[in-house]
Amino acid sequence: MTLIIISSAPTLDLEPVELLLALAAFEQQPSILLLGEGIFHGNTLQQCKRSNGKAASKIMSALPMYDCEEIFIYQADIERFGLETDILQPFCTLLDQQQLQQLIQQSKHCVNL
Repeated sequence: MTLIIISSAPTLDLEPVELLLALAAFEQQPSILLLGEGIFHGNTLQQCKRSNGKAASKIMSALPMYDCEEIFIYQADIERFGLETDILQPFCTLLDQQQLQQLIQQSKHCVNL
């Protein structure tokens, strides 16, 4: 399994999510871990950053169509930023510290963006 770790907030360029889609297109079974400000990629209320642009939330909601249904979010970051879990994509899984470490250790490849 390839684990894509996104720790930066969504920007005008959605390269981390596009990398995930490219891996999925080649049947690489990627998973995504949102850490720090990266958790805002999982926010369903995220708006596009430019007119007629793509919103991270729209692209993230399409991931299950690419058999990419494993999106992990570190629980402590949700609490740190004061977010409610009901605004996250419905297929996000919250992880505690131990589960986070296990996920990283079990991954064959990790790409940190």
